[in-house]
Amino acid sequence: MEKDRIDYRNIRTLQELQYHRRLLSSRIDHQEIMVMYKLRCVWEFISPSNLFSMGCRAIASYNPSFGFIYRTVEFLKGFIKRRKTTD
Repeated sequence: MEKDRIDYRNIRTLQELQYHRRLLSSRIDHQEIMVMYKLRCVWEFISPSNLFSMGCRAIASYNPSFGFIYRTVEFLKGFIKRRKTTD
């Protein structure tokens, strides 16, 4: 079973998790794999830029003038990204 667990640690998508969940033999194995998957999702999401973005969104929700500036910057950032992908 240890070899199977190594394979389960590499699950990247929810579809893979649902597929492998059907193959698991015990409820404890399923819970262990689910916890590892959720932890991986959290750790992949945490980064300085994501934390900064969450902080700016929180400030923008309470401060209308900062919210206007934040939405403008986000719009410009999205516009530039779309522009780069079309070229």
